[in-house]
Amino acid sequence: RMPGTDGLQGLRLFKKYDAQIPVILLTAHATVESAVAAMKLGAFDYMRKPIEFDELEIVVARALEHRRLLEENRKLRAAIEDQYRLENLTGKSAPMQALFELIRKVAPSDVPVLITGESGTGKDLVARALHGLSTRAQSKFLSVNCAALPESLLESELFGHERGAFSGAVRDRTGYFREADGGTLFLDEVGDMTLAHQSKLLRVLESGELTPVGSERSVHVDVRVVTATNRDLEQMTQQGTFRQDLLFRIETVRLHLPALRERREDIPLLAAHFIERAALGSPVSPPRLGAAAMRCLLEHAWPGNVRELAHAIEYAVLVADGEEIRPEDLPARVVGKPTLGQPVIAEGGMGQLYRDARRAFDRSYFQDILARAEGNVSAASALAGIHRATFHKKLRELGLDAGADMEEETSD
Repeated sequence: RMPGTDGLQGLRLFKKYDAQIPVILLTAHATVESAVAAMKLGAFDYMRKPIEFDELEIVVARALEHRRLLEENRKLRAAIEDQYRLENLTGKSAPMQALFELIRKVAPSDVPVLITGESGTGKDLVARALHGLSTRAQSKFLSVNCAALPESLLESELFGHERGAFSGAVRDRTGYFREADGGTLFLDEVGDMTLAHQSKLLRVLESGELTPVGSERSVHVDVRVVTATNRDLEQMTQQGTFRQDLLFRIETVRLHLPALRERREDIPLLAAHFIERAALGSPVSPPRLGAAAMRCLLEHAWPGNVRELAHAIEYAVLVADGEEIRPEDLPARVVGKPTLGQPVIAEGGMGQLYRDARRAFDRSYFQDILARAEGNVSAASALAGIHRATFHKKLRELGLDAGADMEEETSD
């Protein structure tokens, strides 16, 4: 009810200034509607006047603790990303770490690279990483999806044409090869090229020269060519649908991207990355991924690989109510039964790793709360915003000893 604005508008302004700042709203005109609106806008708490100052002190302490944990989580994510990221690629699994190492070795050279893997695994990101870590990084990176271009236009798009070369050629066309001169040209879905186009591509790769459609003069180009496919090119050479000499030419080095189902330990890291990306520009803090939702992600077969996971997280962030993503916030296809024939999470597997990590986090959190409260369980439970009996129970579950104060309070 302030003149010129109101608390909800003030909340929006605070969140625009710093989306992570905890905001507590105090009002003498509390309504269910305004409380719901405040929480949706990201208020940490909503309290009605007159205020009990002891209660307010507890809420403020909880808000400060919430902010501290957010900052710690941000630093942890940053550290993890530094360790498990390469350019825009993310992964801590052994196959991805091996891939990162090979990319670092290959990137500075100009050798042709063939990237293989199922659709949605991120082959374009590997190509961009090769370019970004190369000596050509300051020059152009151009990407062409060979499967998306009509067969009749592919040669013109790649090598260019002169005006009047064919019906509709009303002006000269440079072509992707000349546009990428000095840089990197990424030819995605190279397995979809016709044999005729494969022959012309091979000639350019061998000679470094091309002839635009309708021209009689050759043009020299300096381009690093990176190709990608989700097809079995060896099988295609046996069937006569892909030139073996072209395959030899484009795969001086082959980089294979594993399917997401083959590197499930990367799913939590990828999910955290996509949550932050989906929440960019939002005035409220992104929701965290709940344990039940994480289990659904770990059990899903991911036929669409990383691309499918990105879309699933984007959807969940949009529809989630509150601070946690639950299974019902995920797309229906993700929440269904595992499609691999047996549960993925078994005792001693990823589920156990997740439980161990959760327990370690809880122990660290409750130890820190107790230390800040100097061992006083009543003060610690108030600081954490948890009932004292529940706090005691959690300490016992975690095998923590709060000292004499805990024993004294238990006997009270």
